[in-house]
Amino acid sequence: MNNKFSWQSFISIGLLFSFIMMLFSGLILYVAPEGSLSRWIGWEVFHLSKKQWEHQHTIFSYLFILFSVFHIFKINWALMLSYFIPEKIKIMNYKELVIALLIVVFVFFGTLIKLYPFEYILHLGNQISDSHIENVEMPQIADAEKLTLEEFAEKIFKVRFSEIEKIFKVHHFIEIREDITIAEFSSLNKITPEQLYKILKGELIKESSNGVIDMSSISSFATDYSTIL
Repeated sequence: MNNKFSWQSFISIGLLFSFIMMLFSGLILYVAPEGSLSRWIGWEVFHLSKKQWEHQHTIFSYLFILFSVFHIFKINWALMLSYFIPEKIKIMNYKELVIALLIVVFVFFGTLIKLYPFEYILHLGNQISDSHIENVEMPQIADAEKLTLEEFAEKIFKVRFSEIEKIFKVHHFIEIREDITIAEFSSLNKITPEQLYKILKGELIKESSNGVIDMSSISSFATDYSTIL
């Protein structure tokens, strides 16, 4: 039995696995919602957020490049070199070289100027990503999940922090601090920023209708919400 380590098998299997992960993460990112929307609705696949999938895709892309470099220099360097050394190139190799180069150039510029089918592929991805926004409520401030609870109360609802603090306590939320961000607070309380927003909106509107607080001047409580992406 031969127990000698096979670099060819190791590199080939590494290429395969890194390619599969790169392909899978790429498909997930292809249909993922836009960044701020994904954070707002807590969009996840297999309990990983869009940002985490972006990290996976980036790292496995580099791993794929690393295995590719090893594949070229360790296994196929002599063969690969022969494709580019004039005295070693067979006449038949020029055809493959030119066609491969033309395909790469065509795909690059076709994507750049949005030729078919590249435009369709890009449009389909955007269409799928934009579909996530249906029935989603977002405040009229971009990246609202990055605001602190105090800033969220003042900028979104135009009320003091003490007003939303009371609501949080009624709903038994934890880590109720002025300086904690909406994203952190939502994560600790196992709720999405959008769900938190809807709870606050509903409770504050209820208090306003009961005359507890005056919300008459707040434009963000209109029924027509603008989505900021």
